[in-house]
Amino acid sequence: MKNYIQKPSPVFRSLSLVVICMCMGVFIHCKNAPSTNNPNNTGNPEPQDLAFTTLLSDSQSNFKESTQQLITSQEKLNSVFATVNSTRMPGIPVPEVNFNVYDVFMYAPGEVSHGVEGPKVASVTKQDETVIVKLAAKEPQEGYVTTVMSQPCVLIKYKKQGLPVVVKTN
Repeated sequence: MKNYIQKPSPVFRSLSLVVICMCMGVFIHCKNAPSTNNPNNTGNPEPQDLAFTTLLSDSQSNFKESTQQLITSQEKLNSVFATVNSTRMPGIPVPEVNFNVYDVFMYAPGEVSHGVEGPKVASVTKQDETVIVKLAAKEPQEGYVTTVMSQPCVLIKYKKQGLPVVVKTN
């Protein structure tokens, strides 16, 4: 009986080995690559600190309702200061901000039935496509008892991020 199956040539065997090795390399790389469709993949879990400057921290903002707003223009900043200065003579000067470089964020918790100092910002961080503004913990002040209504607020500026802002209290 005649053998009809030929043995592969040495060139074919070498070429086959190279193709198999390349395929294995691709499969190993795909298996170890991070998945973008994985719901457990949360992006950058490490927060990135952002430098910020406090433009205003005051106990009388004239914002009676809780307000959080990202201010992206000098006109809007002028409008906020018009409200803040509506019961002041003379008013607080409006800072000039380069809105091509910076964002300004305002937080006002609304009217409270006791005298307080203006809120203080402890940190500003960027995490998971969000800017997080953490307010400093308020320490009780001895002998600081009043029955005055106040509307505290804080305005900060930081490098433009183009992201939504979340306020967290300690």
